[in-house]
Amino acid sequence: MQYSRLRKYEEKKQEKKIAISIIGIVAIFIFLGIFGIKILVGFSLLVDKLRGTPQQQISQQFLLPPDFDPLPIATNSATIAVSGKGQPGMTVIVYINETDTEKTTVDKDGSFTIPVVKLIEGSNTISAKQTDDKKNVSALSEVFTVVSKKSKPTLDISYPSDNQQIRQDQNTIIVTGKTNDETNTITVNDRLVIVRSDGSFSYELNVPDGDSTVKVIATDTAGNQITVERKINYGK
Repeated sequence: MQYSRLRKYEEKKQEKKIAISIIGIVAIFIFLGIFGIKILVGFSLLVDKLRGTPQQQISQQFLLPPDFDPLPIATNSATIAVSGKGQPGMTVIVYINETDTEKTTVDKDGSFTIPVVKLIEGSNTISAKQTDDKKNVSALSEVFTVVSKKSKPTLDISYPSDNQQIRQDQNTIIVTGKTNDETNTITVNDRLVIVRSDGSFSYELNVPDGDSTVKVIATDTAGNQITVERKINYGK
C-alpha cells in the first residue's frame, strides 16, 4: 500500500515536469514568433555596421596594385618616364629603391603617367602601390630594375690596325676585337656581329681594292656608344 502511494507521487511529479517543459517550449516559440525577426534584423544591421558599407568592403578587398607599362632594362639618362594602369581616381605611389618618390592620380580611363622620375647612377628598383582617400593601400606591384648608366662601353680593335696595308689574294679580312660586356651590341660596317661570353668578337668582312674604312660600333644596353674606325689599303 505504501509502495503504491509512493509510485503515484513519483508519477505526478514526473507529469508536472513534463507539463512545465511543454509550457516553456511553447513560450519560446511564441517569443521567437513575436520578437525573433526583429532580433535577427538588428543583429544583421550590427554586423553590417562593423563590416562597413558594401563600397568600403569592395575598396578594402579589391584595391589592386598598379601595373607598369614596359620599362627599359637600362638608360643613359638620369630620369625616366613611368606609365601604367590603375583604378580610376586612385593615387599611385611610385617607389625608387624602396623610397616614396612620386605620386599621381589615375585618370578616368585607368591610365597614369609620371613624365619625370629621377634615377641614381647604377641599378634602380622601381615599384608602386595604389591608395584611396580612406587610406586603404594595395599590395606592392611587380618590382622592375632599371640601370642608369652614362659611361661608354670599351672597344678594342685587334685587327686591322689603322692605316694598315693589306696584300693578299682574297678581298676579305677578319676584323677582331673585344668589348667590356657580352651584352654590348657590336656592328662592323653596319653588320651585326656575335659577341662571345668573354666580350671578344670576330667578323669576316669583304673589302674593295684600294683605300677603305672599317667602322666598328659598340652599343651597351643603356644606349651609350663608342665608335672606332680603321683606315686600310687593300691590294693584291
